[in-house]
Amino acid sequence: MINVDELLPCPFCGDKPYTWSCDRLINIGCKKCDYSLSFHGLIQSEINTGVPIIYKGGKVSDHEWHDKDAYKKAKEKWNRRI
Repeated sequence: MINVDELLPCPFCGDKPYTWSCDRLINIGCKKCDYSLSFHGLIQSEINTGVPIIYKGGKVSDHEWHDKDAYKKAKEKWNRRI
């Protein structure tokens, strides 16, 4: 989970950002100006982290992986200002 106090304000209006997440998606955005960015969540199929998802019943996935750093990566990308 991301602590919103560790996030920089919205790059457009300066308001405090919100976070929303589920297994495959992390969203950070601003309600005031309706700006948001989406990031890969804890479960992903695009980047092989070497840690496969294990389904109920013990079946190991061959196309989905767990990314323990997903929240950290999302926070770093949101806080990056160019």
